[in-house]
Amino acid sequence: MASDCTQNTDPLKLVREGTSQPQRMLAALDPASAPVNERTPAHGMVFAQAYARYLRYDAGTGQPPSAGETWEKFFADDVSVQLALAAVQDVEQYKIRNTEAFGFLNNLDHQSDAPALKRQLSYLFSAVGTLATRLDALQATLPTDIGLKGLLLNLIQSQLATGLGRLIAYHKGATALNLLDEAAIPAEISILGGPVVSFQQVRSAGLSRAWLPTGAAGWASYEAGLAEDRAVYGTGSDFERINRLATHNLFTTVFDQFLKVYARVAAEGRAALEASLSNWDGHEPHYALFLAFLRLREYARQETNTLTQRHLDFYYRDILRLREKPAEPSHAHLLLELARHVEAHLLKKGELFKAGKDALGRDAFFASDQNLVANSARVAALKTVYRHGSEPPGSGWLDGPDPAGRFYAAPIANSEDGRGAELSSTPGSWHPFHHKVYVDGKLVGIDMPTAEVGFAVASHYLWLAEGDRTITLDFAAGGYFPDLATDVVCAMTGATGWFEKPATKFRTEAGYLRLTLALTGADPAVVAYNPKTHGYTFATDLPLLLVKLRQQPTRYRYSQLQDAQLTEIKLQVTVRGLRSLAVANDFGVVDTAKPFQPFGASPGAGSTLIIGSVEAFQKSLTRASVDVTWQSAPAPYKTSPAVAVDFLVAGKWADSGARMVLQATTFELAGLNGTVVDRPNPRPTEAYHTGSRQSFARLRLTGDFGQSQFQRDLLAYVKTPPPVVGTPPVPPAGPFMSALALNYEATQLIALNSADAGQFEQRAGRFFHLAPFGQAEQHPYLQTNPGTLPLLPRFRHRNTADPKLPANQPVEHEAEFYIGLASLAPPQNLALLFQVADGTADPRTQKPVPHLHWSYLRRNEWVAFSREAVDDTTGELTRSGIVTLAIPRDATADNTLLPGGLHWLRVAVAEKSEAVCQLLLVATQAVRVTFADRGNDPAFPAQSTPAGTITKLAQPAAAIKKVAQPFDSFGGRGGEAPAAFYTRVSERLRHKDRAVAFWDYEHLVLEAFPQLYQVKCLNHTHYEPSADGAGIYRELAPGHVTLVAIPSQQFRNPRTPLQPYTSLGLLQEIADFLQPRLSCFVKLHVRNPEFEEVSVRFRVRLREGFDETFSLTQLQQALTRFLSPWAFANGTGPSFGGKIYKSVLINFVEDQPSVDYVTDFQLFHPASGPGDRAEVVASKAISILVSVPARQHSILVINPAEEEAPREQCPCQA
Repeated sequence: MASDCTQNTDPLKLVREGTSQPQRMLAALDPASAPVNERTPAHGMVFAQAYARYLRYDAGTGQPPSAGETWEKFFADDVSVQLALAAVQDVEQYKIRNTEAFGFLNNLDHQSDAPALKRQLSYLFSAVGTLATRLDALQATLPTDIGLKGLLLNLIQSQLATGLGRLIAYHKGATALNLLDEAAIPAEISILGGPVVSFQQVRSAGLSRAWLPTGAAGWASYEAGLAEDRAVYGTGSDFERINRLATHNLFTTVFDQFLKVYARVAAEGRAALEASLSNWDGHEPHYALFLAFLRLREYARQETNTLTQRHLDFYYRDILRLREKPAEPSHAHLLLELARHVEAHLLKKGELFKAGKDALGRDAFFASDQNLVANSARVAALKTVYRHGSEPPGSGWLDGPDPAGRFYAAPIANSEDGRGAELSSTPGSWHPFHHKVYVDGKLVGIDMPTAEVGFAVASHYLWLAEGDRTITLDFAAGGYFPDLATDVVCAMTGATGWFEKPATKFRTEAGYLRLTLALTGADPAVVAYNPKTHGYTFATDLPLLLVKLRQQPTRYRYSQLQDAQLTEIKLQVTVRGLRSLAVANDFGVVDTAKPFQPFGASPGAGSTLIIGSVEAFQKSLTRASVDVTWQSAPAPYKTSPAVAVDFLVAGKWADSGARMVLQATTFELAGLNGTVVDRPNPRPTEAYHTGSRQSFARLRLTGDFGQSQFQRDLLAYVKTPPPVVGTPPVPPAGPFMSALALNYEATQLIALNSADAGQFEQRAGRFFHLAPFGQAEQHPYLQTNPGTLPLLPRFRHRNTADPKLPANQPVEHEAEFYIGLASLAPPQNLALLFQVADGTADPRTQKPVPHLHWSYLRRNEWVAFSREAVDDTTGELTRSGIVTLAIPRDATADNTLLPGGLHWLRVAVAEKSEAVCQLLLVATQAVRVTFADRGNDPAFPAQSTPAGTITKLAQPAAAIKKVAQPFDSFGGRGGEAPAAFYTRVSERLRHKDRAVAFWDYEHLVLEAFPQLYQVKCLNHTHYEPSADGAGIYRELAPGHVTLVAIPSQQFRNPRTPLQPYTSLGLLQEIADFLQPRLSCFVKLHVRNPEFEEVSVRFRVRLREGFDETFSLTQLQQALTRFLSPWAFANGTGPSFGGKIYKSVLINFVEDQPSVDYVTDFQLFHPASGPGDRAEVVASKAISILVSVPARQHSILVINPAEEEAPREQCPCQA
């Protein structure tokens, strides 16, 4: 590894495994490990038999005893002494000696020492031969009614006889090849009471018929008929021949069989011996007296063997005055429910609760740890908002687009999918900040609905009934924004619900962020917002334009818009073709659906056409006009009357001063300034009447149509005598209109730069944020600290607690957890129980400190709790506990940002949302109670009190309706056992409760935290993991000490079962425990190991008859178990460092029952780089080699047809 500021290794580092819990138990502290007298009655019988062999027997005849007459026959024939001989056998010594001999034959360093090789091979033959001889003798001499005799006979015939015959053939072959030296057989051990004899002697002496196959005439003929076997030795040097035999499966199997039988005979012999001493009535009187002596002598022996125990106790207890640790009481969390008529009740510290009875039948009690003022508040809703960070999805990602930066929202956080589905996990746990789905430790999905985030504008300017309508919003947001028209969804309030229209532009123009929409006459009318019709909870009855961020498959634009700040919004609407008008003339209401005479049948000066529109005339119009379609154009007689425009202002008509040609098709309604009252008017447009005050304009004729002149001319024409010259005058006629429509433009400025109360009260337009679970109006007046408003809702807080960040710096949230409280009456204290699923926090994540940010909702604004108002015993949601909050008076329940009627709390994290545990329960009115000993059973504190046991107060209180114990008690620990006491005191005398050396760190931690399996301390090592896996790893970092912990199997993380991580909460507890015991110059780091995955790829030919799919799965699981045995029941513990050889894995696979042969075997270790490797070594001192998940081992089956397919032949073989 390259040496730099963050990465270096120590080539001279001490390679060590650390310390595990079993290694703490010193044999020297166990009095039974070195008894003063280890000789049992069985040893006494065997000794007496051997000793009697040296005592001559005097028959009392007066003649000197002969040399062959001894006392042995008096002490050798009893059944008990025969069984004792088997019972005292040291099988382990036999096994060790054989293992040493095999190791010698397999060691290349001995290949030139032929004499020693021959002696060791001779010993192996002789050891098995001697054992066979002694087992045969034991079987022959035992009485028939001793069960061991029949068992031994069966074992010889079924398991040993065939193997011994094979050894004889090998022995003959070795003799022929001169590979033995039986003249110097090592006589280091005794087997069943005698020394090792040569295999040749065993062959010559022979064995009983139990060893012969059916039909054999006798031992001599049987032994002579066994042909020598030289093939097993092969060719080559003496070492090569002997080594080939020593590694041959058929040879080693014989030794395994004899060892198993030897061990079973010893075990059965001990049981049979005890039975013979108690139940056998066939002992000779003299030997029965001897047995009685040996049994009585046991009392003295047992007393003698207490000397080491008493000496240890004298020093530890009398000299040092140390005692076992007392039992630690267990704790439980209880939930209280008050009676209906009670608003609050004080539960005093020490209040007793009944917990059933102990094993002695005595009442057990738990006492409250502190005062609690219980109230009626309860948890009514749990919600979550999550914004995905940089965690990359795995290869099995289920949700399509990259989730980075996207918002997800769970309306029911304590459910499987965030929507209310039943929880599927076994403990029923759920994550407070997200609902991620992991497979083999890789993120494959986020099972939560995507969140709605956006904004809305409410204004009476958006009352747009019909025609071609264009809406333009100019946001004074500053900065530059590209066109985001396709990244938003725009919706408006229609009569039957929301209707969507795509934005034509949403980009920076003329210094504004401009949003434009175009509606055609085919689009519905924009009407007033109605919660029943449109949903949501916008606090307005004006028409709404709602803009939501679109969840595009390839992008999500929140990050581009989250910093946009608003000072004002300019709303402009343009309408062409508004036909829903109130039209009247001097003769009454006019129906514009059919042709009509706007000024009557005989228009005169002052004739009017009145046009009314509540929609248009409640807005500040910048331009308006009336489009008309003439069915018959105006034809005045010898006059040119103009059209004047008047406006109704406060019930009076005012001349705008505008004049237009009567024959025009568009009449501009000029001079609008000051003639329109700019305020919402939700009433429908009514026909003009004398009580009308506003919302009307009229077209007034400034002259007549020349009727008077026509009549004069007509009269003159009639009076003219014939012949009349010219045509008669044409009378003027009132014009007909076939259509009439109003066009207008209006602009509204929504000021958002002042917190003035008067301006706020007079506001006509409103700006809202659309949050995942509600909406809230945004205005500087509504802010505690007025400032510019963001375009989109923000998920952040201002830093007040983290010393690593500047004060008041905005801190963006990765996730927020909302707790809705019913029946809360601030100001009140609230005790919240957070029951976590232990160990479910991602142990690979380094938990920030501080991590959680607590706040409450006040008038749609999140307000942070003061540091003194939060008492957290959960380790920031890494362990079960109670969080006590002082809810201030200004907390409100009439909010719209979240559902109303509830008080809301927010728990937010800026990063590392995986560094908290999953939850099982969030509940109010929680109190912790501790077992109160009232002379109870000493074992009671160590026992778990099941959930539901504690349900009553010792002294009932009318104010408390119900007491519930939702979960088992925890934390109890029985009194210290003697073995643990000796170990702890021994360690205490060495480390003196100070962490200085490796040994000190590891033993201090293992004693304090029994849930750990192994701890490794690394001096001058600085290890800080990071999300990308690089981080800091320096083995040469003076002043730094790194402690790596591995939990016991039952505490492994369910998310990564192959990688035994220690929970984040426990790691922090270890650091806190060690800190006061360290030197002030030490910088301590308590971390999880680094797990380096190992995988294989190979092709395999299965044996006939094995199912392919099932066999492949079994192979994958077998490999995983072989590489990571600690993840399975009865597996060994993990090992730091370590090495894996490809050849060992190949041998393991080939030994599987379904495997015929293996080819193309490859071993991969990504931490060492790409490519196949012959061996794998852990790259760091903190590393542990682990298997990838079983399904990631790539195994291809060789098809028989493929195997037998013809191959191209080499030309040289043609």
